Amino acid sequence: MNIEAVYELRERLEYAAVAGVNLIGEDFRLERAAGQLKPLAGVSPVFQKIDSMTEKLLAADCPDRAGLLLDILSLLDAVLCTQGGLQKEGKLQELSLSGPAGGGYQNIPYSRMAPVLEAFDSTGSGRYAVLRQAHQEDAKLFEDYRIVRRMVKALGDSYGELADMMAFWLKQKGMTVVPLLKQGFQADGKKEMARRLQVIEAVAGSGENEFYRAALNGSREVKEAAIRALRHENENLPLLLDLLKSEKGKLKDTVKRALACMDEPEAEGFWKEAMKKNELEGASYLADSRTDWASDLIAESLENWFKEYEEKPKDRSLTQISQSAEERAAQNERLNQLWRGAVGKHSGRLCACYEKVNKRLPRETRIVLYDSLMMNPHPSLCQVAEALYEQQGAEALGPVFLASLLTRSKEETFERFGEFLKPAGTFKKLFGKTENPAGLFEIFKKLQYSEEKKCYQISCFAVSDTDVYNPVTHTIEGTRLEAGLDLRWYPLLLQYEGQTDKIWKLNWSEYGNGYMEMMAGLYRPDVPKLQEPYGEFFYRNARSGGAKTADIQMLKRCGWTRYEGILEGTLADIKRAGK
Repeated sequence: MNIEAVYELRERLEYAAVAGVNLIGEDFRLERAAGQLKPLAGVSPVFQKIDSMTEKLLAADCPDRAGLLLDILSLLDAVLCTQGGLQKEGKLQELSLSGPAGGGYQNIPYSRMAPVLEAFDSTGSGRYAVLRQAHQEDAKLFEDYRIVRRMVKALGDSYGELADMMAFWLKQKGMTVVPLLKQGFQADGKKEMARRLQVIEAVAGSGENEFYRAALNGSREVKEAAIRALRHENENLPLLLDLLKSEKGKLKDTVKRALACMDEPEAEGFWKEAMKKNELEGASYLADSRTDWASDLIAESLENWFKEYEEKPKDRSLTQISQSAEERAAQNERLNQLWRGAVGKHSGRLCACYEKVNKRLPRETRIVLYDSLMMNPHPSLCQVAEALYEQQGAEALGPVFLASLLTRSKEETFERFGEFLKPAGTFKKLFGKTENPAGLFEIFKKLQYSEEKKCYQISCFAVSDTDVYNPVTHTIEGTRLEAGLDLRWYPLLLQYEGQTDKIWKLNWSEYGNGYMEMMAGLYRPDVPKLQEPYGEFFYRNARSGGAKTADIQMLKRCGWTRYEGILEGTLADIKRAGK
């Protein structure tokens, strides 16, 4: 619409106001501008009103020209303000709305945002489940600044599991969340501030070393987290040695664990002496160290154990050689405590101990090998996995399968191990080995597809004593499976004959079945051809075993539309349970 006539009318009215309202009847330019507006009067009611008011203004018997003139000018200004615009040449770019730190603002519907905000802001029970489910369904929702800010605040939640869950999610956001964690940080705070520092350490490493050093003057909880963070920078060694002299109790233990991670001759010398005094205690402190010297110190202790208990002199009497069950159990426990220090280490001397330890502690050997491969699939550890598999076959299948997933192409891994899931007898005919796929499932249960990161991730539990709030174990979560997973695994897993075996029955699982939980974690919504077989899989199980809420949610994720028979199957399952 061309509104040039509107601008001209306003201009003539302004001139009239300056010249005086008594001269309006003689102003032919104003009369002409009023006439040019008449075509617009038929287009819009507001222009019709302006035209009507202007006619009254120009009439010879107008009783209040001054007041009417001001009214018309006010209305014209209001109309012209609504027609204003700004234009710039160039390509249109999407506007980015960023928050102060740690995320951006998103246009999220109230129906999706409200339950999450309420869970964060309330104190009642059930908040953990609400937030966990919301994150599973839409992780991008937790990138909004309003939620990220509440996640930081929730690090001090009285419900410890919820606070730990927030810490893990914040770590996944990387360096973008560091400014928000440092904003309002109080070194004299308690667990919330200690968790803030832990998250900063996890994502920034040595990059925030000065921040850690400054936090040493804080509360006991914050100081403990700060001491642990000093391990990232070797230049902190003199400071840690000074703290070793001044600190006591748990803080002194934390100093020792930080010292164990220092790749410096002075640190190595300290631990050589410490291992001579108490090798079991030393092994527990060295559990998180990834240095070669720590690896060799653990290996030396293991070698000494075998010399003491395995290499018996020929002249020993039968009484000396025989052992009671209690003695053997005590020896094995001592070996197990030493062996825990082997996690994440791969020196040649240590790898040579795997075979001997495996004869005594086969389960513990696999656990350490699993976690070590997760931390660093070093070629030496991969060779250990291969050697154990050659000796034990399917009993050592898990580690060699994990090593292949982490270091080989997805196609090569499937070609080698896919036969284990094929119908009974196939693998034995081909290779003459026992076909027990349990080792594969040990890994598949730890494997999940992350919709947010578009990749497979593996989670394992590693023996460790360095976590401030969980001194026994911590979880290695989110180790990225760079090669991915061959899609040919899915038909075999969905059709596996043993998926209903009793070993998969889990009362604590939201699916009630460990196999279904494993398959849910492996689901890839970005692969359309998986929707139909996945839907059929969960539909079949929901009908036969009684549908859980998680089953229905999975069916929705798969785009499934048939639900006939599910209610009947669920009622039958309830009836069977009642008997």
